[in-house]
Amino acid sequence: MKKLAEWLTAQPARGLIAAAVLAVLSLLALPILAWVPAGLVVLVLLANGSMAGGLAALVAALPIAWGFSPVLGLTGSLIIAGAVLLPAYAAGRLLNSTRSLSFVFQAATLAACALVLLVRLLLGDPTGVLMPLLDYVRPALEETARVLSEMGVERTPEEIGEATARVAWATGAWMLLLHTMLSLFAGLWAFGMLREHGLFGREFRALRLGTLVAWLTAVALAVSFATQLAVGQAWQPAEDLLFVLACAFLLQALAVVHGLRQQQAIGSAPVALAYVAVLLLPMAMVGLGFADTWVRFRDRFGARSGPAQG
Repeated sequence: MKKLAEWLTAQPARGLIAAAVLAVLSLLALPILAWVPAGLVVLVLLANGSMAGGLAALVAALPIAWGFSPVLGLTGSLIIAGAVLLPAYAAGRLLNSTRSLSFVFQAATLAACALVLLVRLLLGDPTGVLMPLLDYVRPALEETARVLSEMGVERTPEEIGEATARVAWATGAWMLLLHTMLSLFAGLWAFGMLREHGLFGREFRALRLGTLVAWLTAVALAVSFATQLAVGQAWQPAEDLLFVLACAFLLQALAVVHGLRQQQAIGSAPVALAYVAVLLLPMAMVGLGFADTWVRFRDRFGARSGPAQG
């Protein structure tokens, strides 16, 4: 992998060709593979500078826009291409200037929160905007209602559609944040192979959202509880913020677990269980990530267990 990274960054033209190829391949499974061309953009940016990274992003955007243009038109396809590549490019530039993955994580999380609030400011009722589109996916809603009914949960397709529309914007913001961070992880990992072995691991294990984001989470939680008690329904903007922030703290929780493992404070089994808990007990992991802001588990347990071996 190191030789491949060296080959890709040795000449700017190679990075451009690889960006186009990876963008075409990512079309087979968007948004799951969206981080692949975006991660290459980050690698090229870190290795060869902002100009080279920008050219790689532009070249990668063309196949993505071309792939979506028959369905979404020129404007819609450009929006998709921009959503795939621009956040990663911007985050890569910030990482290149600050040399801190945690700082970029904090900035990206706050940007995702701002995006959710901006959508509500511009659309007024973003849930209502999506409701007319539910007719296009009604068969899927009916199938979901049938599956839930077999599980003993009675919900109409309309109720499922409304719940889906209510969380759609927050889910989109979280997916954009996750995509940006995965792109950074991939690009920094490959860049570390070129310049400094273990760079990505060290930065990821130190990943921290910071007190500003933690206080924002506490305020959003308090507002949500207060409005629930006052009017019987939580304020939706606060709920959207909590969703994005909770998902961000999941990443910090994983960083905590890997940090403790590297310091030999825990074994390999708890690391594996943490990934299972992300799926089965996500709120427990969110609590771990949030608590780390104040308790600083990596500092406390690292100091007790002494210097890591190896």
